[in-house]
Amino acid sequence: MTEVESHCDDRNASIGLLRVADHEVADPLDRLMRYATDNATAVTRFDLVGPGDPLSLTIEEVRRTRKVNSRITMAETGWFVELGRSAPWAAVPADASLPDADPGTVGALYDAALALYEHFSRHESKPKGVAVAKVSKVLHVKRPALIPILDSRLERRYRVAAAAAGRRYTDQRANHKRLYWAAIRDDLVDPANAEVLRLCRRRLLRDDNPCVRHVGELTDLRLLDIITWQSA
Repeated sequence: MTEVESHCDDRNASIGLLRVADHEVADPLDRLMRYATDNATAVTRFDLVGPGDPLSLTIEEVRRTRKVNSRITMAETGWFVELGRSAPWAAVPADASLPDADPGTVGALYDAALALYEHFSRHESKPKGVAVAKVSKVLHVKRPALIPILDSRLERRYRVAAAAAGRRYTDQRANHKRLYWAAIRDDLVDPANAEVLRLCRRRLLRDDNPCVRHVGELTDLRLLDIITWQSA
């Protein structure tokens, strides 16, 4: 083992393990730092631009998702913006976070966020090329602490945990076999995970590299997303 590798091991050991869908991630800080340097443009031009007007969706906001490989076309961009004019933005607070969205409480924040998501994902005019990943990336821009990014990597990682969450909340959500948001929320509210993310954020914000510090400014949900994506 080299001196650099030893230093990395010591650094991550002092932070602890992060549990992601019942998988242990031993080096969460290194994964965040690696993402910071390898994907600096995504962080600065997708994440840090901000959510904008909480009650509307712009062309520029949809286009931003291309920085995280949404591959949204011009036609799909127009569809998102047009449908955004009738979306139930006001029912979902701009500062809402996923830990506050209890899937066991019917008619509260979880359902409001789900209604916003389904306004796009289930609309009869939805283009053929628009699926879970594109919708979640666009809505993450508008509610970055609440709506997870679900691409194929995260769906694979959380598939079993989402099914378990579906069984756990079957009385409240019988129409949903898998609850990905609930499974991701479980990881966010886990006290040990919350402490690991807090320590990671503190280290990131103190780093000499501005790209690394930028990652430290992201929401806990986005930090978890990056670590999961990097470890999947």
